[in-house]
Amino acid sequence: MKHKKILASVLMLGLISGCGIMDQASLSESQEAAETKSTTVTSSVEQLTPEEEQQIKEKEEHQAMLDELPGVSVSDWNLLLVNNSQQIDRTLDLPLTTLPNGYLIDERIKEDYENWLAKASQAGYEMVLVSSYRSVDLQQKNYDNSIQRYLDQNYTQEEAVKMTKDYIAIPGGSEHHTGLAVDMVDSDWLKTGKGLIPEYDTQDSQQWLLDNMTDYGFILRFPQGKEKETGIQYESWHFRYVGVENAKYIEKYNLSFEEYIQLLKEAGK
Repeated sequence: MKHKKILASVLMLGLISGCGIMDQASLSESQEAAETKSTTVTSSVEQLTPEEEQQIKEKEEHQAMLDELPGVSVSDWNLLLVNNSQQIDRTLDLPLTTLPNGYLIDERIKEDYENWLAKASQAGYEMVLVSSYRSVDLQQKNYDNSIQRYLDQNYTQEEAVKMTKDYIAIPGGSEHHTGLAVDMVDSDWLKTGKGLIPEYDTQDSQQWLLDNMTDYGFILRFPQGKEKETGIQYESWHFRYVGVENAKYIEKYNLSFEEYIQLLKEAGK
């Protein structure tokens, strides 16, 4: 009986030792598999092409832009988008107010607009508002007059229409219908008779406006390099009110207004 107990103990010890060995072997196999998987993943990442890496980077940057969007909505009054593809709702009842010079603007931007010009004056620049709110009927007259001027210069009808559309929105598609857009140059530039041409950006006053516009909720509506997005050629004199928060974001990411609205829509805002 005693020998049987000893034999049983020896057998039990062997089984326990065997289990330990088996457990260690299983653990070693698991660790090896994990290391192999890690090496495979690392190898996969290392094998990305420059194009794939660029795509990943752009995707991450785009997501960061979406995450940083202000808490606004495309339906906000100061984000009303009007262009040749999306015309103004002619039934809108705009709260217009008359400025001392007789021009009309949306009364909700009056304080920011006047503070901006007052600050410009303190900096030594006397700005002159040459256009603001414009009715669809007036836009039609400007549009037709532009075409006629080109026709008088012996351009064809097709050429006249194309050149007009480069700088003048079609009736109903002008931002000036919103009361949120202002065309401005300084008094010295106005005296030269050169009018509204891109070269106005050679003036210190225009650079000052660019440097300070977002503090008062304005953006340059048709910036250089964004002609494809806006459908309008570069206009160094045309500013649009969108509100400070929106303006700061648009400037930070160098967006056109159309691109900003598209981002908001993508984010479901």
